[in-house]
Amino acid sequence: MTLPRIARGSVTACAAVALAATALGCGVISRVKQAADNITTVGELAKKLGNSDKLTFTAEYKLSDGSTATVVQQPPDAAYLGKDGRFIVTADSLYLCGTTDGKVSCQKSENTTGQLDAGDAGLIPGVAGAGFVSAPVAVAVLTAASLAPGATVAKTTRKIAGQDSTCVKVSGIKTDASPGTADVKDFTACVTDGGLLASFAGTLTDGTNASIELTRYSGSADVAAFAPPAGAQIVDVETLQPSPSSS
Repeated sequence: MTLPRIARGSVTACAAVALAATALGCGVISRVKQAADNITTVGELAKKLGNSDKLTFTAEYKLSDGSTATVVQQPPDAAYLGKDGRFIVTADSLYLCGTTDGKVSCQKSENTTGQLDAGDAGLIPGVAGAGFVSAPVAVAVLTAASLAPGATVAKTTRKIAGQDSTCVKVSGIKTDASPGTADVKDFTACVTDGGLLASFAGTLTDGTNASIELTRYSGSADVAAFAPPAGAQIVDVETLQPSPSSS
């Protein structure tokens, strides 16, 4: 039976609407999948970096101002050495060392958690150098980014200081996207296949800029780095505070 002309037009119109709806649905599904892939990519990198506290290594980094900082780790101990002093983490104690008027002194506080938390990690740039970012801080940034809807993630691979590394360039983060992301902007982070922070360039969760890149790597550690400098004055404190030489 032949349909009336108006009915044929209606069928054509309905088909067009159905096709448009299908296309829109595919677009939405594609965006949702992309968002899920972003979360997975950044989340996996954050998880890998979060396990770096189990590694033994010596890593030298170049900072944006041309200075260098060295991280030495042999779990549970770690040391961050820079031009203005050192920050030491042991299972029992935390040390923040600097030089004032030619004299080396170290604040010493109890390590109640047995590890380095993000709060204490915020003191490290004061001794390691401006723009330095530690693994705990980088993990916080990556984690916040993985929770931010609408972020664009570009994944690449690089060889940094001889180490195969996976990198993510994250952009398009909305400042009001979700709690914890207010100060996270565009950034690039690379993590070695072994789980070591290889490079970071961008904005941290406190709004400061950071830029470091791995230049030398060794799978061993000198235990002498985990002790205060010889002759340093040790001052017991309840909470570590930025010293004049590391502020």
